Amino acid sequence: MAKKMQYQAREHKHKASHLNNIFDGATYQKLHHRHVHVDHLPLLHKYFEDKRNCALGLSTDGFAPHKHRKKTAWPLIIFNYNLPPDIRFHIKHILSLGVIPGPKKPHDIDSFLWPLLEELSLLAHGVCAYDVLNNVIFSL
Repeated sequence: MAKKMQYQAREHKHKASHLNNIFDGATYQKLHHRHVHVDHLPLLHKYFEDKRNCALGLSTDGFAPHKHRKKTAWPLIIFNYNLPPDIRFHIKHILSLGVIPGPKKPHDIDSFLWPLLEELSLLAHGVCAYDVLNNVIFSL
């Protein structure tokens, strides 16, 4: 899995004006040259400056779990964009955070996302991680 997670750093080649992957998009390209900000304060490191940094995507969309009923549920899932495109959306690689219950769409989605935002804030500051491929500890 550690080798697969290096898709963006080792396999993907960005070509200007060629949109083939999320890493080719304007948002990623802009972030790649900016310092990470937490609570409007800049940190010393830049977004994605280490090839081991992770790019994650949050997805949610309501659906009606039962036919002929108006009640909805909203799954919260995260995609790991560091995985190769041919496997990144496979069920075994999707991180399921939970489900926001109905009966209608959530009025305050922030209350459901707060635990995730706390974790992402810790990650933005950097957490110690082990690089199994190079046998070193680094700040993720």
